[in-house]
This record gives sequence, structure tokens and C-alpha cells, in this order.
Amino acid sequence: MIDCEMYEEMSSCESACSSPISCQVCGQECNGKFHYGAMVCRACAAFFRRSVEFKTSKSCHRIKKCDFLKKGYFTCKYCRLQKCLKVGMSYERFQFDRDVNKVNKIVVLGGRIPPSIDTFCGRSNLIIFRGPQTSASSSSCPSPDSPKNFINCQFLIDKAIKILQQGPESPIFTRNRLEKLAVVLNPVLEFQPAIEPPDMGNFGKEESLAQLEHVVILVTKWLTHFDEFQMLPAKLQIQMLQGIWSVWWRLGRLAYTSMKIRRSFDIDTIKRMETNTLVHSYDQDRLDMSWLSKYTVDELKFFMDIKNEVRLDNQTRAMIDLNPSDIELSFMLGQLCFQYVGKRFQGEILQVADRFQEVLANDLHDYYVNELRVPQYVTRLASMMKINNQIQMDIYNNIKKTELANIFDIFCVEVSHPEMFVDF
Repeated sequence: MIDCEMYEEMSSCESACSSPISCQVCGQECNGKFHYGAMVCRACAAFFRRSVEFKTSKSCHRIKKCDFLKKGYFTCKYCRLQKCLKVGMSYERFQFDRDVNKVNKIVVLGGRIPPSIDTFCGRSNLIIFRGPQTSASSSSCPSPDSPKNFINCQFLIDKAIKILQQGPESPIFTRNRLEKLAVVLNPVLEFQPAIEPPDMGNFGKEESLAQLEHVVILVTKWLTHFDEFQMLPAKLQIQMLQGIWSVWWRLGRLAYTSMKIRRSFDIDTIKRMETNTLVHSYDQDRLDMSWLSKYTVDELKFFMDIKNEVRLDNQTRAMIDLNPSDIELSFMLGQLCFQYVGKRFQGEILQVADRFQEVLANDLHDYYVNELRVPQYVTRLASMMKINNQIQMDIYNNIKKTELANIFDIFCVEVSHPEMFVDF
């Protein structure tokens, strides 16, 4: 009797367990497991998981009176989602990063990503450009609370005015203005001092100011041989000189470097050299920039054009391939300087600069047609303009960096004529 009762109970339990379990949303058969808080089938569970990614909110077009099943499919996503929420399904029950392989890939990728600047330096990137704290004995820069060092350039301006008033050192008679500029240009390039003479020690404040004076006086003497420039008022001459000297020096330095490379290497060897080949380097440790900034030379290279090495870059190779004559180089110097200074100051200086460029262009045309007997010189002229345009682009990029340096207070000096160093 007891065995019969136990058999009936076991059979009733087996029948109850084997009876199908319906999904609380669609009513279809499910496996009896809870998904996101309700006993639903896998189809409804997948639908509820995907509902998070709906880009637009669903709405019911039948006033929320849809048939939940029609030929085995839901006809309204809105009503299906509302029923999922009604039976207890919740977005808070979602679980993420359960895939072990995916988590391992994320960890490996995180190890490969380089740290940010603030993480690497140990301080926020908002104060990364704050000057390092240095003692007065180790740096000539003043402390942040004290006034900056002052450099008076008035003596240099006075010397340039005196040279312009006196005119050229010796009279030169040529056929045109461009040829006269070329005559005085050759000695300038031949005896231009190197950046690092062999017997030089540290290149610091005194050497930098001496080089500044040398370049400004060099450009001033070169301009005295341009008759149209000598006819300008003294005030206009000085204003144009302040915007010209650094631009002239860039192209002059490029021509000087190209000339030295051509004399040191055979032309076939130069052609076999790869771009940016290191030709010569100077000892960077001998550059003392502590009088100018608290930052190192490597850090200042972002804000300034500090040359401590000579490389066969694209500009140098283009100048070597061009190999301009003195007249062509004089035209390049004049065209680059006058075009740049006209764009910078506008107004009367722009009109004067355009007139100067026209004079030099006519003289260059006369040089090609009447002296060289080469009426088709457009290819050579395009090569010259390409070099000048690239130098102008470099100047404009340096102007932006100079503005950043002033914003972040990189330099610890003040000058009496800041307009001279806008594009330096």
C-alpha cells in the first residue's frame, strides 16, 4: 500500500516537471530559466537585450491593443517591450565583460597604449609648461616673482640708421640694381662666419647677441646698395629692416650651407645620399640657453629654430640642385624679403614692396634674355619660387610657435624692440 502511494507521488512530480513552461511574455515554450528578472524564452530575452540599442523610441500604431502573436511573430515592438517590463524584466540586470578572452584583450591593449603626458610627468598637463624651479646660482633667469632680464636693442637700431645714412661703403657701377646687389652678395657668402668656429667655447648670451648684431649689420649694408631702398624715409627703412633681417638670414644661411655641401662632396655622392642625411653636427652641450629660458635646448627647439646640426633636407637638396648664380640668389633674397614684409605690415609698405619686386623681376628678365640668351626660364624661376614659398611657410609656422611661447611664458627676457623677433 505504501509502495503504491510513493509511486503515485513520484509519477505526479515527474509529470509536473515534464509539463511545458510558458514564457511570461509571448506564451511560447521556454526552458524555465530566468532572464533579466523574468521567466521568458530566449527569443524574448534577446529582444529585450537588443531594445537598449534602439536609436528611436518605438510607438504603437494601434492604440496599444496589438495582438501579441500573429503567425508566430510579434506585430508591435512597443507592446512587446512594455510586456517585458511589466513581467519584471529590468535593464539593471544586464551583465558586461563576461567574456574572458575579451577582457584579456582589453588588458593587453591597455598595456600597449603609451601613458599621457600628465601621467608620464606626474603632474597635470594644465601646468606642464610651467617653468622649472631653478636656483639663482644654476640659472641666469630670474625667479617668477622678479622682473625679467631686459635686452636693449636700441644701439643696434642706431648703428643701422647710421649705416643707411652713410650709404654704401664704396660706389659700384653696374647695368641694373639686381646686378649691383649680386656684386656685394658674393663676399657676404664667402666670409660668412660659421655657427661654431673651431676655437669657440660655450655659445651663450654674448655670442648670441654678437651674431644678432652681425646679421642685422650684414643685411643693412646689403640694402644700402639697393638705390630704391635708399630713397625711402628713414622711419620706413628701419621698419622694413626690422621685418626683413631674420627672413634674409634664413635664405642666406640655406645658400651658405648648400654651397659648403657642394664644395665638400661630389655631386654624384650628394645624389646618392638619402633625404635628411646628417652632414655635420655641433656639440649641443656647448649651447648655453639659460639666459633666455629655464627650459633645455631640446625643449626650446619646439618654439625656436635652433640649428645644432646640418642635414640634407628637402630645402637644402633643392638649393643644391638649383645652384643659383649670385644674380639669381640676390633676386630670391629680395623677392622673399619684400613679399614677406609687405604681407606683414600692409599699407604703404605693401605698395613699396610690390614696386621693389617689380624692379627686381624686370632686372632678372633682362639677365636671362640679354645676358644668358635664355628667353625660356620659367622652369628655373619656378624652382626659385618653390624654395622661397617653403621658407615663408616655415616662418608662419614659427610665428605660431612664438605666440605659444609668449602665452606659456617660455622666455625670461624682454627686448626693447619685440617686433624684430616676431618671426625669429
